Amino acid sequence: MERIVGNNAIEDIAKILPYLRILFNNDIWVGIVENDKYIAIEPSKTFHLVIQLGDTIRPGSGVHKAIKDKVTQVTVVPREVWGLSVRTLGIPVFNENNEVIGGIGIASSLDKEDKLNEIVNQFSSAFQQVNSSVQDISAGAENLAIVGQGLTQSAHLTINDVKRTDQIIAMIQQIADQTKLLGLNAAIESARAGEHGRGFSVVAEEIRRLSEQSNKSAKQVKEILSNISESINTIDKQTQETSAVSEQQSSSTQEIAATMQELSAQLETLQVLMAELLN
Repeated sequence: MERIVGNNAIEDIAKILPYLRILFNNDIWVGIVENDKYIAIEPSKTFHLVIQLGDTIRPGSGVHKAIKDKVTQVTVVPREVWGLSVRTLGIPVFNENNEVIGGIGIASSLDKEDKLNEIVNQFSSAFQQVNSSVQDISAGAENLAIVGQGLTQSAHLTINDVKRTDQIIAMIQQIADQTKLLGLNAAIESARAGEHGRGFSVVAEEIRRLSEQSNKSAKQVKEILSNISESINTIDKQTQETSAVSEQQSSSTQEIAATMQELSAQLETLQVLMAELLN
């Protein structure tokens, strides 16, 4: 920044002090310092600083550092000092002998920046929570898809077991039919034997009865297994549909998570820019 030099620079600047605000887009407070005291002040329209004409400059303030170090100073005054955050610009003023004869203090409110920064931080916090939830949903959907695939495999294995059971039942029915035929043959032989075949007749009748019961039980078991097989097929179909939906959901949430990460990176960049703006 160009230095302000002139034996009458302080007086000249004080004369145009009311017009300095026109040079700035934002509302500002301006104070002129000579001999460590404020000799002219142009107050802000939107904020108030507890500084009056004749006050001594505060040690450590921007204009104090500028006069002391002979270089322009930009500082941020925290809210605790004046009740609001303020950015200050301290500019030393030199005479033609390169001696500091005073300074200019310019202050602008950071209220809007603070509010914007607060909104950004709140948005960042909420964004992180949403991003975490999306990742949890994505992981849950992926796990659900894996479980669905496992259920489908189990259903297929169960259907195959039921089919093998059908073969066993068919064999039992065949044995029952052969046993029934054997009972009929035994009854015929018992009739031929007459009185001597009565005991054999009882055995033949019992064989036929057991054969009929076995055949009946086999049919009932076959019917039950058929119902089970039908139910398993329905479950298998529904599981496959659920698995497909879960896989689609997992894919969609992964895409959302990727987008959220990109937005998160952009938000971090915005936070860095806000920090640079405030400093």
